[in-house]
Amino acid sequence: MLQANELDMYTAIKDAIIEQKLRPNMQLVEEVLAESFGVSRTPVRNVLRRLASEKLVTVIPYKGTFVACPSTHEAKEVFEMRRVIEAAAIRKVCGTLTDDQFGQLQIMLDDEHEAHKQGDLLGALRITGDFHLRIAELASNYYYYHYLEELIALTYVIIAFYGMKKNRYCLDHEQILAAIKQGDADIAEQLMVEHLSEIEASLDFEEHGAKPHSLTDIFKSRSYAAVKR
Repeated sequence: MLQANELDMYTAIKDAIIEQKLRPNMQLVEEVLAESFGVSRTPVRNVLRRLASEKLVTVIPYKGTFVACPSTHEAKEVFEMRRVIEAAAIRKVCGTLTDDQFGQLQIMLDDEHEAHKQGDLLGALRITGDFHLRIAELASNYYYYHYLEELIALTYVIIAFYGMKKNRYCLDHEQILAAIKQGDADIAEQLMVEHLSEIEASLDFEEHGAKPHSLTDIFKSRSYAAVKR
């Protein structure tokens, strides 16, 4: 288990990956991270090991640690597994949600719509991930949530690396939520599978994104005064 200062660092690095500040293939240099967070290299190594176990970074012997860069085949495997898990999860929640739980999901979609309206595409992406995770959580199966959390984190990396040709999350999610409320498991599952397939199909496997900033630039704007050695 990570210590408090390591957890802060883990969260910050993971957020930077999700927010596409740390780009795929970017090297995470231990010395630079240690200096940026004001810690020794030992907690940095612990954090990088945790991120490596989640497949968010790749450790290459004698070269270093790099933000993961899923191949086309690996990206397709991520979406294949997401379809399996999320199809099962959504069938379990259909017709079982309380008014309060349904309201929570609707608030997420309202926030997602507002983020799109404000042009905050990364914010909308985070909300859509939370929406999918919340459905898995409501299915009351620990493994659905646990494995989907890792797959969604990998999805952020995949989108950061390959980019997307289009984005229609809001409309898809509204239809999915309506099917859940109606208790129509067949339609809800079909909509979820189609939604995930469309996201996969929208990936631009020829687009590799812009050159990233340095590690120091990425983390210097954040305050880590509470992180101790």
